[in-house]
Amino acid sequence: MLLAPLVPGLIHGGSSVNPTAATLLINRSKAVVIDVRTAEEFAKGHLARSRNIVINQLPSDLETLKIAKNLPIILVCDSGTRSSSMIQKIKGAGYAEVFNLEGGIKAWNLAGLPLVK
Repeated sequence: MLLAPLVPGLIHGGSSVNPTAATLLINRSKAVVIDVRTAEEFAKGHLARSRNIVINQLPSDLETLKIAKNLPIILVCDSGTRSSSMIQKIKGAGYAEVFNLEGGIKAWNLAGLPLVK
């Protein structure tokens, strides 16, 4: 219960996670991070080990990455708006746990978390 304030989307069944909860999912549950921004945006800075799939290529390109359908997926964009629109489509493709990074890369930066260029 000490982690409850950090992971509101996980506990309440929501589809969003804040940067702290995303970090926990990545480190503890081997979550896969999919960045849906353009290649140019991705090159300016992205989460370590994230994969870039432009939003209009989802969910079809997920199949080419051979991501296990039981692994959590965290979708990332600049502010959280673009990525949140894809959650239901990816769930419809059979992926059980799909989350949106609340506030996107902007929130990640505000939390002081690192980006890779």
